[in-house]
Amino acid sequence: MESPALASAQDALRRGAWAEAVRGFLATLEGDEAPEAREGLAQAYWWLDDGDESLASREAAYRGYRKRGDDLGAARAATSLAWDAVLFGRGAAVARGWYARAADLLQDLPVHAEHGWHAVRGAELALTLDDDTDAALAAARVAGAIGRELADDDLAFAGQAYSGLALVMAGDVDAGMRLLDGAVAAATAGDVADPMWMGKICCWLIVACRQSQDIERAAEWCARVEAMSAARELAPLTTVCRIQYAAILVSRGSWTVADAQLRRTLDTLSGSRRESRVEAVAELGELRRRQGRLAEAEALLRQAEFFGPAVVSRARLRIDQGESTAAWLDLSGLLDAIPSANLLARAAVLPTAVAAAVAIDDLDDARRLAGELDAIARRVATEPLRGFAAAATGSVSSGAPELTWWREAVRRFAASGLRYEEAHSRRSLADALAALGDVAGAAEQRAAAAAILDELGVRSPTEPTGLTARQREVLRLIARGMTNADIARELTVSEHTVHRHVANILVKLGLGSRTAAAAYAAREHLI
Repeated sequence: MESPALASAQDALRRGAWAEAVRGFLATLEGDEAPEAREGLAQAYWWLDDGDESLASREAAYRGYRKRGDDLGAARAATSLAWDAVLFGRGAAVARGWYARAADLLQDLPVHAEHGWHAVRGAELALTLDDDTDAALAAARVAGAIGRELADDDLAFAGQAYSGLALVMAGDVDAGMRLLDGAVAAATAGDVADPMWMGKICCWLIVACRQSQDIERAAEWCARVEAMSAARELAPLTTVCRIQYAAILVSRGSWTVADAQLRRTLDTLSGSRRESRVEAVAELGELRRRQGRLAEAEALLRQAEFFGPAVVSRARLRIDQGESTAAWLDLSGLLDAIPSANLLARAAVLPTAVAAAVAIDDLDDARRLAGELDAIARRVATEPLRGFAAAATGSVSSGAPELTWWREAVRRFAASGLRYEEAHSRRSLADALAALGDVAGAAEQRAAAAAILDELGVRSPTEPTGLTARQREVLRLIARGMTNADIARELTVSEHTVHRHVANILVKLGLGSRTAAAAYAAREHLI
């Protein structure tokens, strides 16, 4: 029979009175080493963001249930430990071990809600650890079916929402969003009782919006979920929401507000072991890269070394610094690890991978990846993704088609409010115009790009000339009187690549001709 002290502590947990719940569970444990008290204590510490105490309490609950012979309780604890191992940085191997242990305990038991929650966690692990949309969708559908069979609304809507997220990541955005919309409507209307699952369902919708580049919708939901989380003192969910919102602000060019959000979040997470801290560090690193604060960006991105978005940001840094081969190796390895079915995870990497392939003159791979990105953009059909696809296709084109693609990229980025991408696409459009002899049009686009970057507060590169190592090498060869064909043979690259380097050199130096570039190189003692 449940003791009054345990009942009181569990009531505090349901009310969201986390510190009161901790005191209540600890008081209960003074008289009775009940695994239910350890399990409740673990959840209260989870909300208080004390990862070590939460994990230790959950493991103690597992041992207590096993000692009692309660396999269902032990499986429940093991299932929670599987996800918390990821959340608090214990690693994928530990997570998989706990998940497998829970599966063993559940396999001979009649169907309970625990089977459904095990499936939900399986869906999360499949997408988080393996980017496997097929496995995630299958597990989420099992969870939803069990929830409906048992009339467990929390479980049914969690399964529905994660099915929606998996579909979105697989590129079926309309079907996925319909499932997410329905689940979120239920969660915010009170049909989902557990505040953790209510919050996670809403966060999954935000993730789906961000991944599909539905920026406006993501911003709206970030604001709503943060308000809801703050009102109910759901600090971990508030933190996640702030990181998502900051990422949107970075994309939209609201860098001052994004900077404040991210630094505030990192202060909050200073002693935390949550994976969300790595995400915040990576996002701040990307912001510093865009701002031109390259040394700070490098230091931050190193802290998030193995986090996918940080790998992409650091690769972009390397391309800008002339280390394109290293960038290509990192990005091709990252793409190799993402299943082809996970369209949106691949779409997040492809624009930078195309840039790296072009930079090392691997035009076959660049065209192949640009084609893949274009196919994804046509299927998902959001303006930002179409803009990235147009830019990628423009970077592997030449002549009039190149001009057309860069105009489309500029238009779509402008329509999406992605000012940083718009500015860089305008620079590339200027190069294409200059190559076709439209000097005035090129000057107009360069001026527009410069105005946007100045408005955003982008710093000038630390290298005095603003040139990469490869561009300085090309400039020295220009100064020696070599043609593009000569330079291509000297550097073992295509004339197309040399043409791009020359155009970028003239743009960066503000010069109108190769003769002026050669004179500049002599004046600055670069030869």
